[in-house]
Formats: sequence, C-alpha cells, structure tokens
Amino acid sequence: MNFSFVKWKNRDAVKCIVNQHELVVGTSAGPRILSLSYGNSGNVLYEDDTDFRVGEWRIYGGHRFTTAPENDDSYYPDNEPCDVKIIDSKLHVSAKQRPGGARLSIVIGNVSGQEEFEIQHILENNGKDEWSGALWAITCVPRSAQLLASCNTGDIHFWPGTDPVQWQQVNNQMMVKPGDFRGKAGWHCERPVLTAVQQQGTLVITSPGLSIPEACVDNGSNTEVFVCKDFAELETLSERIFVAPGQSACHLQRWRLL
Repeated sequence: MNFSFVKWKNRDAVKCIVNQHELVVGTSAGPRILSLSYGNSGNVLYEDDTDFRVGEWRIYGGHRFTTAPENDDSYYPDNEPCDVKIIDSKLHVSAKQRPGGARLSIVIGNVSGQEEFEIQHILENNGKDEWSGALWAITCVPRSAQLLASCNTGDIHFWPGTDPVQWQQVNNQMMVKPGDFRGKAGWHCERPVLTAVQQQGTLVITSPGLSIPEACVDNGSNTEVFVCKDFAELETLSERIFVAPGQSACHLQRWRLL
C-alpha cells in the first residue's frame, strides 16, 4: 500500500492506494475515513455539506470511530488535528487523548495479496480507572445506496419511531426500502457483513470479531443500520469490554470495493 500526504477538499489527509483503490483518511479532524473510490469512479462514502452538529460534534460524513452505549461520550468532539504515523506499511491516525484518559485511533493496512483494506479501531486507556463500553464503527453512505446486511435471526430491535414495514428480511439478509424516512434497526450476527450497492461500486464491510448477544451493550446488537433522508449508517460494534489502565482493545473491520 502506498501513502501520500495530501489536501482533500481543504482538509489535511493521507491517501492510501492499493492498485486502483484509493482510501482517504482525514487528519485535520477525526480520525475519519473521508473517501473510498476505485479509479475515477467517485466516492462511495457520504460527504456532508449540511454542517450537521450535535453540540461541538460534527458529522463530516465518511467513517468514524466512537464508543457505545450511545451517550455524550459517543459524540465527543473530534475536531482537532490527529497524530499520524506510518509503521510497518500501516497508517496510524490517533485523536487527542480525552480527559478521562481514553484515546481513539484507527490503523489502516492492506490485507496481504488482496485489494482489501483492514481497519483496526483501537481504544487505549491511559487513565487511572478501568474503561468499560463497546467499540463502535460507523460508516456513512448516501441514502440512494441499496443497503443489505447479514441477518439470520428474528430477534430484531427497532428504535422508537422506526416503521418495521420499511425493513425486509429475505434469505438471511436485511434490506431497507428506498425513501426519505428515518429509522434504525439492530440485531446480533455471528460475523456481520454490511453492503452498500451504488453506481460507483459496491462497498462490502465485514467484521470478524466474535461476540454473544448477552455481552452486547445495545439491546444485544452488534450489527445496526440507521437511515434518514440524506444518508445511511452501516454500523458494527464490539461486545462490552473492560480495558484496564495502560491496556488497549481493538475492533476490526475489513473493507472491499467491488
């Protein structure tokens, strides 16, 4: 994988290239993955131009790493410049340490012999107390994408305000109907696979980490899909973990663009 430091739409970024696959990681805020494309096909990730905010937190678009269960910590502002290192052909991008001692990083590498990106979401606990929660990886794609997610259970949790009629489970896949409605569903899957089909290409996200529903913090879910008028979010979560001071934990995803 080749790396280059670039300006991407007025943001500092690092471009990661594997053959004709290009992944852009923002470093002036984040860490965020801002773009994924093949050749000149165009970005398959959502780019926010609405300046949507929750307090000081901004959506930006693309892919982000946060923590669950959903609370104020999930929207801790990640607007400051990141620390960037390239070690052993992997890109390490780290946010500033939070007041309690948690530090979030993403590490991006190439799966050997494949046109596939491996993304490690790492939480380091540099504080004095044990950290507890789940690692939560969220990928924003345009709402126009056709959404599919592996789902082989009937135990589906729908968030308040979600109309289950708009969600259809067929052949162990959950599909979301097109439209400008808002809703969210979550469930547990042994090895989540989330897919967004677009004209620019098909993004496939897999998460090989094992968990059990009883250990998951979000209604037993490790696989979640959120939709609204402009974008959709494809989400995977670790189970609840306990990170002692001086230790770290990792949640893994692999990305393919077909």
